Amino acid sequence: MAEAGPVRATSVNDTTRNDGFRQAMLKTALDTTPQLTDENYSVWKDKMSGLLELRGVLAILESPTTELTTDENAELKLLLISKMDSVTHNNVINAENRNSAKEIWKSIKERFASSQSSNRARIFNDFLYLNFKEDAVDSFITDVRVSIKKMIDVGIDLPQDILAYLVLFKFPASLHLLKRQIMHSDKDLKVEFVCNHLTQFNNEARAETRDVLPSEAALYSGRNEKFNKPFRGSRTVQTQGSSGNQKSSRCTDGHHNPKQDSNHSSDSCWHLHPEKAPDWWRESQEKWKKDKEKSQVNYYMSLVTLWINHGDSKSRIILDSGASAHIFNHERYFVKLDVKDHDVIKTGKEDATLPIKGIGDVVLQWSGHCLKLTNCLFVPDIVINLISPGCLDEKGCSLTAKGGRFRVKKATDVVVQGFINNGLYSVDEPISVGNIDRVETVHVTTLQEIHESFGHASLGRLNQFIPSSFSQSEKSTFECKSCAVSKITKQPFKGISATATKSFDKIHLDLIGPLDPPSREGYKFILTVVDNYSGYLAGFPLKNKDGTSDVLINLLDNEERRLGYYPTLIANP
Repeated sequence: MAEAGPVRATSVNDTTRNDGFRQAMLKTALDTTPQLTDENYSVWKDKMSGLLELRGVLAILESPTTELTTDENAELKLLLISKMDSVTHNNVINAENRNSAKEIWKSIKERFASSQSSNRARIFNDFLYLNFKEDAVDSFITDVRVSIKKMIDVGIDLPQDILAYLVLFKFPASLHLLKRQIMHSDKDLKVEFVCNHLTQFNNEARAETRDVLPSEAALYSGRNEKFNKPFRGSRTVQTQGSSGNQKSSRCTDGHHNPKQDSNHSSDSCWHLHPEKAPDWWRESQEKWKKDKEKSQVNYYMSLVTLWINHGDSKSRIILDSGASAHIFNHERYFVKLDVKDHDVIKTGKEDATLPIKGIGDVVLQWSGHCLKLTNCLFVPDIVINLISPGCLDEKGCSLTAKGGRFRVKKATDVVVQGFINNGLYSVDEPISVGNIDRVETVHVTTLQEIHESFGHASLGRLNQFIPSSFSQSEKSTFECKSCAVSKITKQPFKGISATATKSFDKIHLDLIGPLDPPSREGYKFILTVVDNYSGYLAGFPLKNKDGTSDVLINLLDNEERRLGYYPTLIANP
């Protein structure tokens, strides 16, 4: 007769220790499980499922036949409700499921992991429209993995190579070489394989991070090194240093470095023998050489793009280190103009040029001094006017910048001055231009116009938009009559207000505008809606005030269909 195997004896102390361990694990799991939101369902589900499994109720909770005891139902109901935020609570808990832990668990899964076509489309679109940012590679990798897990949860299980291609085509043009390397690898193309290459690329990029990051718009520095130095800072030295490190460790065009790798011989070096290199490498090298040649061109479109993005209406005249001549777009700036077709100037777009329609002299006048610029180009198609620092340098001028302001001086006289905004050297608006005898005056914006254009906001909040020509005393003594009358005639609210108990129960409306200038689509007003319960702020653009009622009615109807109720109070100051 075979002997029985060793039987592990269970003592009272072992049982007590196991119970203590389970209690500690339950407490830890409970503390680390986050509140459920629209963004973290995958993490929440994994942690909550582990917690319920440890508690021994997960199988019962998901079983369609086995019922929970009264105590289990009460415990799980409290646990699920306490582990969701207020927005999720309002969207999940209703009169039908509030007393059943099973129904609450089912409602959560239907909302976040439903296999209905609308939810599957939403999850897939979230993955499809992920944005890649080179300064946030780690977060992009995390977003990809989370999005794929969400798709699997709702039944979208695409082949790995298809998912990998979708991720690869999110790479920007600067990572074209990395993308080609991954796509031409002899290994199976999977998302994890792409993510591993991205992680390696990110680690190498961190190791080569410069102390000084590039500016927002890389404008070409002109030929006058002394004058352009304030525009560049220490970037030139840093670039040369990093380039030197690369040349010392890598092969370059027509040069082989034997110290790069002991297994990398001159016979197999693609830089010495490009005919041995694959097609994709030769294509990338040709593209790199073209980009290098382009860096020697004055990229006016880069400057224009930066100006448009910031939307600063006062940046009409720019001190541009990339301009080889003074350029103006309107005849009114000229006191002497020889109108005839000349050459063209190149822009940042390939094969795109702007015609030069004349050459002449420009006069700009500020309070206290006047500036005459000779040999200026008349280019009607350019969006903004450019003053060339190189031409000023040839006249013996020098540039100083401090505290967000810059000055160009000749000896002790100020030639031109202005402010610096995101690397853009904007010249102060002149009070008159062109022929001084005819005094063609440029419109000078008043404090009242600035105040009204931003919807009667306080000057303290608009300080960055107020020209430096306005003194502190002018700003401190400014008073808007419309605002003063409104404060006097508005009656105080005499009702007794109470805090909202749920989302969209009480909302506050306000109308901003008219805005000057209007947006590109013609919007002049903004209707703001603030939820009293959550503090959520939403803005709706309007072309005129008459559209307020239509937008508000659509908002109320949409939220009523989603939440099941209308707000009890709509406050309009």
